[in-house]
Amino acid sequence: MTVAIITARSGSKGLPHKNVRELGGIPLLGWTIKALSKSKLVNNTILSTDSDEYFEIGSKFNNELIYHKRPSPLAEDVPSELVILDAIKTLKEYFKNESLITLVQPTTPFITHKDIDICINKMINNPNVNSCVTVRSVSEYPEWQFTKKENSKDIYMSGNLSGEISVRQNLKERWIPNGGAYIMRKDFLQKTNKVIDDQGILIHEMSKLQSIDIDDIEDFNICEALIKSNFVNYE
Repeated sequence: MTVAIITARSGSKGLPHKNVRELGGIPLLGWTIKALSKSKLVNNTILSTDSDEYFEIGSKFNNELIYHKRPSPLAEDVPSELVILDAIKTLKEYFKNESLITLVQPTTPFITHKDIDICINKMINNPNVNSCVTVRSVSEYPEWQFTKKENSKDIYMSGNLSGEISVRQNLKERWIPNGGAYIMRKDFLQKTNKVIDDQGILIHEMSKLQSIDIDDIEDFNICEALIKSNFVNYE
């Protein structure tokens, strides 16, 4: 049993009403719902939002969408695990003890049903692992980053950028969550209040373009340009 939860509050500050802003003629929220609707492994999809309007928009893409109306304290910037735990408590009839929970965020619109199903299958095939996350490879290596020198306005500090460390191939490969999907076991979440198990996780790597996470208008415009240029097929 796999239950997907989409988190889409209405109070986005960086880009107001970002989750229903049209991208390629489709509300951002619709992209995520369409991907989940094509999944072969998701049994139920819950939309967690504080907005009746958002749920109405989402229902146009899936008429079996389940509504988790967020209470006011959860309509602010709060950790996702608090939202999921409230959804489990409020809609307990949709969950079993062994359920897998798939958290999907509308701000990574180019995630596909294939990415979601790969993650779920990894969890099914690794019963002793508690979470799986979609990621992208890191090109902004910590070894190359600058930090501001304490008590200085203009001077910055860096690591040793000469010698072997200046060659990318000599650096350790790293990945970072791309915001697309987080899969966890229900019992693990309830026992630890954590989405990601710090004792070891599974990952599914997505491409850099697929991994664009929309935070502001610049990200949104990049996604629009990719669609218009046919770099991304969103059907």
